[in-house]
Amino acid sequence: MDLTRHKIGIVLSGGGIRATIYHLGVLKWLAENNLMESISYISSVSGGSLCAGLVYAHNGNNWPGSRHFLDQVLPEIEKTILGSDIQVSALLRMFPLWIFRRVNLLAKVISKKWGVRGAMPDLGKSPIWCANCTTYETGRRFGITQDTMGDIVIGYAKDHNLPVSDAMAAPCGFPFLIGPYALRRGKYSWNASAFESSIVVREDPVPGGRNFHLWDGGVFDNLGLEALFHISDRPSGGHFSQGIDYIIVSNAGAFSRFRRRAFSSRARRLLDIAMDQVGILRIRSIVGHIRQENNGMYLQIGDSASRILRNSALDPNIVQQTIAESLPNHQAAFAKNYSTTLRRPSKADYKVLMRHGYEVAKCVSLVAANKNLYSITAIPNGNGDISPI
Repeated sequence: MDLTRHKIGIVLSGGGIRATIYHLGVLKWLAENNLMESISYISSVSGGSLCAGLVYAHNGNNWPGSRHFLDQVLPEIEKTILGSDIQVSALLRMFPLWIFRRVNLLAKVISKKWGVRGAMPDLGKSPIWCANCTTYETGRRFGITQDTMGDIVIGYAKDHNLPVSDAMAAPCGFPFLIGPYALRRGKYSWNASAFESSIVVREDPVPGGRNFHLWDGGVFDNLGLEALFHISDRPSGGHFSQGIDYIIVSNAGAFSRFRRRAFSSRARRLLDIAMDQVGILRIRSIVGHIRQENNGMYLQIGDSASRILRNSALDPNIVQQTIAESLPNHQAAFAKNYSTTLRRPSKADYKVLMRHGYEVAKCVSLVAANKNLYSITAIPNGNGDISPI
């Protein structure tokens, strides 16, 4: 399957450090197939934003070519993640800080401990990178790119000069855990685009005080899919945007299982349920589109090589060899159930998570190359298990 002539949009889901490392494995597969150069748009949430930001930070704020990513960038990122625990460093400073400034502090820790420097406009212009948050005041997707940031109600600020570390941290502000990122609204001029101003009724004034508060993008869309795929009444169920013609959806999100929680945590459980259901609906939409148009891959964490390949039309010898060389089912399950945290992983866990991302991409690509779409006909259900559509 030759994807080098396509304009690829890649979606990097949320999921904390688990997602960051899983996505690095997917990028490793892309690099080994000389596809880093074909990526034209990156949409990320939470852990996916940490992943994208680290890639830029370790290549002089430019997106790396495939060979350089493999030889230089990926090894340096591994050293960075294993060398500093940003969660512990942030928590040690958080206690005297009001909840609405905690993610701002996390951004400073990312800059200091992970060596992330510069502002979003300093990044190379290609590919476009959009880090996705959720605006508390409007309930809309707030996107941060090299050139602009905002949502369809607030409007968009150009030449915003937001630090890269802030763009990485802001999508990580999960409710009930860290809290939101506080963005000074009066520091920027907010203007609606011509298209969006024609379809959105702006409230005047935009609700909120002197700050906008940006929560985890996963509250609105844990895949970060909306920046690249619009659901519509077309026969295919939707269409791509941003000029891409092929999509790779890397989903390392954890669909929550029920656990007994204290009364004070019931609101968080209800949020988990709502996010799960929204996530499943988005997955069904993009999977249905890919099945019909054969123009993408859906890479689900926890999907073992044996499950992806077992009913494929591939040569049985290739199937047998690939499964033998891949992680067993229990290690794929380990990756799926790894905690959603920003804690530094052990070296062994890092290796498993990255290898799993790499192998899921490899196995799905083998199936997709033969136009056998069995590998994307199952999605996680609300119990955290894999079930057919």
